[in-house]
Amino acid sequence: MKFTSQHCQRILMIAAIPLLCHSPTQAQSDPEVIQRLERQLREFDATYRLAVPSDQPIAERMMLDVGGSMRIGLLGVDDENSHIRRLRQFDGILYVRGELDGTHRFFSRFRFLHNDFNEGDSFDGHYDRLEAPIADRYWYEFDSRGAELAKSGQYSDFNLNIKVGRQFLEWGSGLALSQVMYAGLVDLEIMDLGVTGLVSLTPSTGTIDFDGTRPGFHDDTDRAYYGVKLEYRGHPTHTPYVSFLAQRDHNDQDFSVFTTTLNSYPTRFAYDSEYWAIGSRGTLGPQISYRIELVHETGDALSNSYNPVTSTPIVQTTEDIQAWAGVASLSYFLLDDSNTRFDLEILGASGDDDRVAANDTFGGNTSGTRDFAFNSLGYVNTGLALAPEITNLISCRVGYSMSPQIVCLRRDAIRLGVNGFIFFKADKDAPMSFQSGTDRLIGGEIDLAMDWRISSDVNATVRYGLFLAGDAIPRENESISHYIYAGMTYAF
Repeated sequence: MKFTSQHCQRILMIAAIPLLCHSPTQAQSDPEVIQRLERQLREFDATYRLAVPSDQPIAERMMLDVGGSMRIGLLGVDDENSHIRRLRQFDGILYVRGELDGTHRFFSRFRFLHNDFNEGDSFDGHYDRLEAPIADRYWYEFDSRGAELAKSGQYSDFNLNIKVGRQFLEWGSGLALSQVMYAGLVDLEIMDLGVTGLVSLTPSTGTIDFDGTRPGFHDDTDRAYYGVKLEYRGHPTHTPYVSFLAQRDHNDQDFSVFTTTLNSYPTRFAYDSEYWAIGSRGTLGPQISYRIELVHETGDALSNSYNPVTSTPIVQTTEDIQAWAGVASLSYFLLDDSNTRFDLEILGASGDDDRVAANDTFGGNTSGTRDFAFNSLGYVNTGLALAPEITNLISCRVGYSMSPQIVCLRRDAIRLGVNGFIFFKADKDAPMSFQSGTDRLIGGEIDLAMDWRISSDVNATVRYGLFLAGDAIPRENESISHYIYAGMTYAF
């Protein structure tokens, strides 16, 4: 085995202080707070391929990377009563990653995440606990093209890639699915055509469901996904594709009784959906990259269990889903000494104006009508401070980032960035994932970022988000929302 200083890396994260206060969503329920926090704290884990020689003994052909990290964090967030809830997190990670002959790859990660809430601040009554699961990522990958290249040195027009295990998946642009899953992926490439098949299941723990009224939405989610994607890979600058993804609801906790001073509302839960997508990604010349995707959601789901006008219980019915979502983005690279980059992204998704709640079954689609609200386990960047679900949202983001040339610092030591958002309602009468009125303008947000590589093994990070409410936010909730994150990384 070969080990380098990069292969035994230890990371210490300190002074991580995310703060979210004076939220315009003060009247939201705990499920909405938990779902918003999950969107704000999304972590994307990237894996990389290791180059190995093909003609060495196995001890030389095997590349092994072992490492770990430690993080200490403090989180503060407003609840619906304007009370700031505080959470301390202690996060330790150990991982091992290996590759043999460019053909067999494996990865395993163990995470020890301890959450410590102040007394009375927990959302679910658990104030001090070690979160499950401990083994949160583990997968094996086989690549036939790598095997042929290691054996003969020839690049094959045919490739079979198989990857199985608990892994992070992003289907297409991420609108329909962007989650950690138990999954099996098979990618077959013949000449210029690529076909990808997917079978996957959500981990019951660690998945925040989009339906915040379903029992166990934050710690017991069971949804299966089956998909196929067809790509044309023969063009040097464009990769167009079409895809189909089916989601099936296998949640055991599919019944609940909601009780008010007026009535009790027995409610069943079932949401089965399909996502039909067309899109493309690539470049437009040497300085511009792009992606574009349009998704049509079909399927069927159970309707609301009460009449929103009379507040009386009603019999639920199964209704059709007919929703849409789309995203288009451009990135322009100036190719100067400061590595200047500009970004433009437009995102939109449909809503349903006869719903009371945008994403839920209880308070959801009215019986006898189609459901036009787009719901999925996907993710697209909607900012730090407000972090809304994409249902019934139109978002425009403009970004700028660069590395200033400072005489006393080496090149690219500091990276500065800013993102500006403006949010609208797609249907002014449809609900959002937060409390809103019937005006279209939700508001605007500015997110700032700084990354400073102090030395080869010390890096500092700062994130700040500021949301300013628009006319769609009720007057009693019109306040400024802040999000602050600061951290330092030490690697050795």
